[in-house]
Amino acid sequence: MAYLETSAGAAPKRTIPLSSKRCVLGRQPNCDVVVDADSVSRQHARILLVGRDYYVEDLNSSNGTVVNNKVIQSRVRLQDGDSIRVSQFEFLFHESLTPFDGSRSAQLLPDQRGIIDEDALDESTDDTGTYLKIASSSGSDTGSYSTATDSRFDALIEVTQSLGQFLSLDKLLPQVLESLFKMLPQSQRGCIILKDSDGELKPGWVKVRKGELRVSRAVINKVMQSGDAIVTSNASTDSRFSTSQSLADFRLKSVMCAPLIDRNGNALGVVQLDTSNGRRAFGHEDLRVLVAMATQTSLAITVANLHETELRTRTLERDLMLAAEVQRNSLPEHRPSVSGYEFSDYYEPAEQVGGDFYDYIPLPDGRIGIVIGDVVGHGVPAALVMSKVLAETRFLAASLHDPATVIDVLNGITCRSTRLGRFITLLMVVLDPREHLVTLASAGHVPPVLRRADGSIDLPGRAGFGPPLGTSKKTAYQSHSFQLEPGELLFLYTDGVSEAENAAAEAFGDSHVASLVSRGLTPTDVVTNVVDQLETFINETQQQDDLCIVCFGRH
Repeated sequence: MAYLETSAGAAPKRTIPLSSKRCVLGRQPNCDVVVDADSVSRQHARILLVGRDYYVEDLNSSNGTVVNNKVIQSRVRLQDGDSIRVSQFEFLFHESLTPFDGSRSAQLLPDQRGIIDEDALDESTDDTGTYLKIASSSGSDTGSYSTATDSRFDALIEVTQSLGQFLSLDKLLPQVLESLFKMLPQSQRGCIILKDSDGELKPGWVKVRKGELRVSRAVINKVMQSGDAIVTSNASTDSRFSTSQSLADFRLKSVMCAPLIDRNGNALGVVQLDTSNGRRAFGHEDLRVLVAMATQTSLAITVANLHETELRTRTLERDLMLAAEVQRNSLPEHRPSVSGYEFSDYYEPAEQVGGDFYDYIPLPDGRIGIVIGDVVGHGVPAALVMSKVLAETRFLAASLHDPATVIDVLNGITCRSTRLGRFITLLMVVLDPREHLVTLASAGHVPPVLRRADGSIDLPGRAGFGPPLGTSKKTAYQSHSFQLEPGELLFLYTDGVSEAENAAAEAFGDSHVASLVSRGLTPTDVVTNVVDQLETFINETQQQDDLCIVCFGRH
């Protein structure tokens, strides 16, 4: 089997087997070789087995792929000892013959039936020397196994030291089987079976020199439940194995099975070897080798799982940062500049991205559309729906102009888009600064607060507001218009402001919002005061919902 060897200066070298015909190198967690660096593309390069030759090709990466200090433009055939560089990371390619004639490694998919049989396990045992049992350990100490008289343990030490280099199960598990077949050459078939997140047995990797692999679910469950490794020199006469029709049909002579146990004593799965060669049956020392290897493999699996979890977390964090940047770019960069008017706004998602939104939409004849909305929830799902609704609102507002008509059409679209499955409120305001006329319509949104010049408060149009978008196709939304006099302002906000809670689970409240609005002189003063008071009210309590405010007023 060919393999890659890392070349990292003083750092320990790693060996990466090329166990399939296609090996992708890149930053993405699902790549065969994950190179976690921003200078590496998601899918950077690919190594292919064509016939008996290996080739490398660049996958349109940002920084290119270098073979023997030359940037490659097309597919290049690899020779033993060739250097492959991906950004600042270098790999050495090596060719190697398969250790055993007729051996093969193949990944089994979870839906491949037939390898695991639903047979019963006879709890009786036959203590006549046809089987042996050794308790496995969940720790990492293998010093209890003698290495003085068996050279296989020298090989075991070397192998276990290298297992920590494999941070992917797809690389680790086949290497474990390769090593076991070297140390236990009578092995004809082997497999590693793991439990998935639902506790179901899932075939992992197999290696077969001769015949077809079969295992007993009952035997596996017994090994995992007891934590004991078992070996039989003749499965056909051992009561624990002879009840398994599948094993009897394949005339297995000798079988070993050891549990894979983490440091907390939880069973991860099993590793099993078998042979039909009765003259070279497994014995005590063979089982000790298997148990020692299973112990180290358990630790390596734990490390690999932690590494994959960390990679997924890093990828998610990068994706969230990108989504947050995209969302920031979808919100207004500048406030409207209108003679005689002032605009102010504030936006703070509960997470990196949110479901609240607002926008200023230029309309014909110098009018301005002001939109504020709230998709129930927060995070990525709400942000995706928000982007869709905001884009549709911008398009409709530019052509329909009237707020009620825009919301009518949006409601129809939302009712047809049943896959959205989200509660959406929206308030649209159209300001005509020449006539100082304000027209608004609402789909279930928090009523806007109108502050008169004398400081009094009104909730204009509240009686004619309709339900949230997507509630009913038959809803007919209504517009409400009024004059905005000098010194008056309109305050729009989402329920994340009024429903924000402090440590005592008390809500900030709509009446508190209205009180603060009545005290401010300008839109900027009002927004600043509300935000400051809200932060003081919440104090150390974690923000539970997105916050969005838009305020405009006439000088």
